[in-house]
Amino acid sequence: MDLLVFLARRPGEVLSKDEILSAVWPQRFVAESVLSRSVADLRRLLDDDAARPRVIETIPKRGYRLIAAVMPLAQTTVGVRPALAVAVLPFVDMAAGRDQGYFCEGLAEELTNSLAHVPGLRVVARTSAFAFKDRAVDVREIGRMLGVGFIVEGGVQRAGDRLRVTVQLIDTADGCHVWSERFGGAAGDIFLIQDEITSAVVSALPATLPVLNALRFRRGATGNPAAHDLYLRGRHLSAQRSPAALAEALACYERSLAADPDYAAALAAVAECHCVSGFTGFARPSEVFPLGRAAAERALAIDPELADAHAALGHECGMYEWQWAGAERHFRRALDLNPGHALARVWYSHLLAASGRFAEAIEVTERACEVDPLSPTVETTLGLALYHAGEYERAAACYRRVLEAAPHFALARLHLGRVLILEGRLREAADQLTQAAHALPLALGFLAGVWRRIGNANRVAALMADLDRLSRSGYVSPLTWYCAWYGEREQQHRWLVRAFDERVGIVPLLNTDPSMDEWRRDAGFQALLDRLGLPRVPERPAAAGRHVKEINTP
Repeated sequence: MDLLVFLARRPGEVLSKDEILSAVWPQRFVAESVLSRSVADLRRLLDDDAARPRVIETIPKRGYRLIAAVMPLAQTTVGVRPALAVAVLPFVDMAAGRDQGYFCEGLAEELTNSLAHVPGLRVVARTSAFAFKDRAVDVREIGRMLGVGFIVEGGVQRAGDRLRVTVQLIDTADGCHVWSERFGGAAGDIFLIQDEITSAVVSALPATLPVLNALRFRRGATGNPAAHDLYLRGRHLSAQRSPAALAEALACYERSLAADPDYAAALAAVAECHCVSGFTGFARPSEVFPLGRAAAERALAIDPELADAHAALGHECGMYEWQWAGAERHFRRALDLNPGHALARVWYSHLLAASGRFAEAIEVTERACEVDPLSPTVETTLGLALYHAGEYERAAACYRRVLEAAPHFALARLHLGRVLILEGRLREAADQLTQAAHALPLALGFLAGVWRRIGNANRVAALMADLDRLSRSGYVSPLTWYCAWYGEREQQHRWLVRAFDERVGIVPLLNTDPSMDEWRRDAGFQALLDRLGLPRVPERPAAAGRHVKEINTP
């Protein structure tokens, strides 16, 4: 393994995590958790113990050091095979019109979900596996980046009522095909075809794995091919996470449910869309969160063991209802049912961070990074957990790694801008927030607040006018206005009260948000926090530059 080789070249040296990541995964977006997992894999292989190391020593808050003796041997090849882990790449659309992309992605995602329930098999989540769509990357490199020993890829040809799917299993160590098979039949036999593919893939893996477990856990399914097709269209759209795409996805799910009202997976997908819209501020919370709860509860009434529905209900219970015990219960159940559910871990991390359980929030999100190592959302959530814990440098490093791989990912720019504000680097913050403002109204609010601190009244006026125009055509969160009125205490308090009254999705995170520390001695703000029913957090030392005000310039 490249990691062991790198450590062996510099025995006895303390190597920082950033240095190792840059050397072992050059020019690649890789989360710290991938490094942690790789070290853990090496320790298992070498029979090493983290508590009493003989080979690799962890240096807290710094990195790792190889402490075993290293003896150079001529013509020695170092190679460690990855653990039994697999990634399902998006299937290729082989239809004449190339108009079945959503269907191809949907089949790959559902195969991923089925394989995720096989004990002993680690399956990379959709976001990371789909990052290689339409990219000519050698499977050996994909295996290295995702930390998997096998890749599943395939192609789908759909013509009229006929369906043909070709699937192959590839060993990432040498790029050779382990197994390949063609499946086909009438389009109405899609569910039988899916089960045949799952069974064949599990059987082809070099281990004795419980095939029936994967088939039994294809939860929330339908027997209606038309409903299934509409559901796959919705999944393709909802993955884009924009307001327009979410609205189109909901329309697909509603049509799917019209065809099969008991399609539990479609109901859970409806709940997910509403929760995302409410939490990100795309819609008024009171208009979407209750709809999400109703859909999730209907899904669980049909299938009590549907992880997606438990995850959505946990998110709604926590971030909207403020029912923390119930929310945690649903998150834990979702992860019991599907330990590889990255979104459940992301949402659970928000609850833990809001509760001041920072170490748990970081750990839960690192586990999400393991199953979804290339997801910008997951890595940004890890940065958010670190930010709430007061580890601003590590948080900023997470955001920058995301932006190296996905420069247009607005959420990472928003949160990097917030760290820069805390550090008093206001013009750098303004640059980041400007690049995020096209996608996130909250970034506009922060940007107006930054220019208030700097003292540029013209830019503040222009941004306030932009927010006013947005509010006339759609929903603008009270927290956006709170941020925009920075320094105007009375205005800010008024918008804070409205945010709590409306139960804005991110309000619970204010309980531990470092940017709110200057409000923590305000009796009115403390009364608002009391409404959340969360533990109070102790005051933290102010970040360098927290109260810096730059000189007015044009």
